[in-house]
Amino acid sequence: MWRLDRTRPIGVPVGVLLGCAIGAAVSAVRAADEAPPRYSAPIVVQQPAAFVLLPLPVSAYAHSQQTGLRDLRVVDARGERVPFALLPPRRHEQPVQHERAARLYPLPPKPAPGANWSMPVQVQVQGDRVRVIGARVGAASAPQRPGGWLIDLGDPRERPRDEPPPQSLRLQWSGPDEFSAAYALETSDDLRSWRRAGHGQLLALRSASGALAQPLVQLPASPGRFVRLAWADATTAPAITAAQAIASSSRSETLDPPSALSVDASPEPAGAAADPQRERATHFDLGALLPVVALELQLPAGTHVVPAQVQGRARSDQPWHDLASTVFYRLDRGGDSSVAPQLALQAGVRYLRIVPDLRAASLPAQTRLTVQAQLQQLVFAAQGAAPFVLRAGSANAAPSALPPATLVPALDDERPRFGRAELGAWSEVAEVARAQVAQQQRAALRPWLLWSVLVGGVALLALMVWQLARHKPVKPGAAGGA
Repeated sequence: MWRLDRTRPIGVPVGVLLGCAIGAAVSAVRAADEAPPRYSAPIVVQQPAAFVLLPLPVSAYAHSQQTGLRDLRVVDARGERVPFALLPPRRHEQPVQHERAARLYPLPPKPAPGANWSMPVQVQVQGDRVRVIGARVGAASAPQRPGGWLIDLGDPRERPRDEPPPQSLRLQWSGPDEFSAAYALETSDDLRSWRRAGHGQLLALRSASGALAQPLVQLPASPGRFVRLAWADATTAPAITAAQAIASSSRSETLDPPSALSVDASPEPAGAAADPQRERATHFDLGALLPVVALELQLPAGTHVVPAQVQGRARSDQPWHDLASTVFYRLDRGGDSSVAPQLALQAGVRYLRIVPDLRAASLPAQTRLTVQAQLQQLVFAAQGAAPFVLRAGSANAAPSALPPATLVPALDDERPRFGRAELGAWSEVAEVARAQVAQQQRAALRPWLLWSVLVGGVALLALMVWQLARHKPVKPGAAGGA
């Protein structure tokens, strides 16, 4: 009959438990292996080439299960992977030059060293705001030969936000035809404290090829509002008649325009928490997580003014977050209508809603939303056996897109030679769908299996303890003395 021997190790049940736990962990790891894409769509090549460009429609974003389209795959007719890259939108920096007329005030002759140079205007300083209130009381008329010029660049607050501070001045003069005039430059914010800003020279020369001139005065990085230009020798200076403040900047332009999508209002899914704004909001489902760069509200005919908050989210179970505050409007005047400009955004969202201000009416039922989305383009090498297929729909697939410069040598030179393709209708890969359903079933059973193993192990340990408690210890030598 079987007897429990206390002299033997009791690690067997523990080993069984460890084996079961390791087996469950291995099963979990296997379940976490990369899942194949569940959906596929044919790539219809319209213009063959070594590299083919495929603009991605909204349906590609809708079937992708990872942000940034990380689960996309391109395969050929044999199922072999085809190398591809996602092309970001091309941008072009367009130089822009801003010119503003600056006001000129002639300065009296330069005083002796150490003496104050009287300014021809008076200013009023209120906090950080400086206002020119007129000519200084008792100021003499403009001298025949000014010792220099006070140049008012204008109130910085009145410049548009996208306009940088002036970087140079372009001066105009009435004569003489030839001169060389050196100057010293100082800048100030309030005509009280001055900062040295270097030296320069204006030139005008006549030659056989025509007149040559150097009319530019370079300004420091932070010139302030006022510039004082003092001639080194007023007798050689030209008669200044006008000045323009010049600022240069660049405007970024997207060469690949965004796609316009028109979206109807849709019911908003009920949230888990109370949302007081839900009743007044108009909800829009874009159908996929899209990179939105602008939107425009299409209001029905009539006059509508709607101050509102624009909110967005990527998933229906997420809270709403504010994207922008704006005023949408449509004004009808005698057959003509004016509408609010597009609202610029930079957001990755699937769901949008417009929440009117409490002091305004709700949006009309016929309201539609036009969204500008910067959809990506895919380029692939036409290698392998045609036809080609785009696959998507894996929650844990590793990204397989190559950097554009790696896929396409001399990308900018190759772009004009790209072929063209469009995407066909999506369908479900039957075997992948069945495998995913089976995996979901196994995943649902896995916690129960793990608990069963743990409960069984605990029961086995309890049985061992009970068996040990029933049997008294056997004293050494007791059997031989019987």
